[in-house]
Amino acid sequence: MKKAVHIPLTVIAILLGFASTLAQGASLTQPIQAHERAALFPSKGMIDQGREVAETACGSCHGMNGISETEGTPSLAGQRPIYLYRAQQAFHQGTRVDETKKHSGFLNDQAVLAVSAYYSSLTPARSNEAMDAAEQADMPTEDPFLNIREDMKKCIKCHHETGNSEGSGMPNLTAQHPDYFASSMMGYLDGSRSHNLMKRLAGKLDEATIREMGVFYAVQEPTRTQTQGEGDANVGRRISEGCANCHGVDGNAGKANMPTLAGQDSKYFIKAMKHYKDGKRLHQKMFEAVEDLSEQDMIDLATYYAAQEPERRGVRTPLKSTEWIARCERCHGIDGNSSDPRFPMLAGQDASYLIKMLNDKSEEESGSTTMHAMADPLSAMDIERIASYFAFQQPKAVVYIQLPCEDDQ
Repeated sequence: MKKAVHIPLTVIAILLGFASTLAQGASLTQPIQAHERAALFPSKGMIDQGREVAETACGSCHGMNGISETEGTPSLAGQRPIYLYRAQQAFHQGTRVDETKKHSGFLNDQAVLAVSAYYSSLTPARSNEAMDAAEQADMPTEDPFLNIREDMKKCIKCHHETGNSEGSGMPNLTAQHPDYFASSMMGYLDGSRSHNLMKRLAGKLDEATIREMGVFYAVQEPTRTQTQGEGDANVGRRISEGCANCHGVDGNAGKANMPTLAGQDSKYFIKAMKHYKDGKRLHQKMFEAVEDLSEQDMIDLATYYAAQEPERRGVRTPLKSTEWIARCERCHGIDGNSSDPRFPMLAGQDASYLIKMLNDKSEEESGSTTMHAMADPLSAMDIERIASYFAFQQPKAVVYIQLPCEDDQ
């Protein structure tokens, strides 16, 4: 005869949790509900129940002490209780993706709340992995373009540090939209632009780097070329009337895929026009535009545009890492130690986990629209620096104090 197995009543309640009714759509920004407040001021019984839940469902990954030693797995010790509770609800409801398939929906509402209170009550600390990664991590820098500086060294000789070229026959790279800059660079690779040196240089860059370079040049203050041209600017102005629809009345283009011609080097402009005409640059509309132009027409046009004042495009200068971190701290607290139980503590968290979460929030448009809007503009470098910064910070627990209600007047 088999020996009877004693199962604690709290575990039975958990296993019967299929019939539980989780609050639907609970988001981080919703006010704290009455039933959630129990996790802010838990009783000993609630903590004990939460410990039993952790032993059954959570401890194998997150540790019974709440400090994960597995890269990519978050630590839960000292994490804010309402955040933990709502995050588990999101897993159960499918509004948050569970790639591990381990956040089972068999826990009832009481069990979810109890285990959230349990982990929140533990003393937070950085895992060994987090500390090792933090010690090796580069701290935030004030240069938002640091990761492309090395690649841009090859551009300086011809286009100057700012992209305002000083050499005759070299194009200014400022006043151009990043979309146009990127498409131009890709043109050297796909053969629509013929230039052996530029093809070799562009071939060593990935699309993300090319895009960042375009942003860098777009946010620099543009200046007019020093090579003003030898034609008749008045004649060039009249010819330019046919170009205004795409390139602007004065050569300052408004469309992202169109180049600004104002202030452009005249010798480079003439060379580019000839390349469109003889087929070295493949662009049907430009071929049609220059087909009937004489060489003198090109010289006059170049002279007119070179004399115009280029305008900077409406492209936002990327935030510095310290500025991004300051934005994160608005919700997640100074150094990532949230004082709002609805928002997760980031301090001391596993860096690889933070990187994954930021990448996920950048890619997904469902779920937290606020986090998507925050993460979407971040570059890979921004994400790594933000994650490294918060992983390095010392996590701190928060004690919630229940204030007495005021007497009714």
